[in-house]
Amino acid sequence: MSSLDTKSLPPAASASVSPVPNDASRVKSIATRLTEAEFDEIEAAALKAGKRVSEWLRDTALAHSRAPLEEQTDTLLLAEIMGMRDLILNLFAQASKGPLSSEDMRKISAYADSIKEQKAREFLSKRRSQSIGK
Repeated sequence: MSSLDTKSLPPAASASVSPVPNDASRVKSIATRLTEAEFDEIEAAALKAGKRVSEWLRDTALAHSRAPLEEQTDTLLLAEIMGMRDLILNLFAQASKGPLSSEDMRKISAYADSIKEQKAREFLSKRRSQSIGK
């Protein structure tokens, strides 16, 4: 397996790579194993960004770890989950009162669709305020 830093960049990419002034102060390292396909994918991304693989990995890892909580959460997926949660809770609540009509089902579904994004925003806001208070 080749070292991540020993891969040479083409002349165009290596010309745009500038040494980071504080490279000498970086004394910690992290090692990982990759498949050839994973390495090729990462190497291509680094090349596209005009960076050495190690520099690209460092920048990407730090950007991800420093990203706000809401950027790390897929809000669309969260909204769908919140909608499903509300749908299930309301279906059980209504079904406990007796049989559900098609109109009942339509209303419950429409309500879940109408509030799912608001519920997701509220959930993220509450989670964000809890993380700030820690």
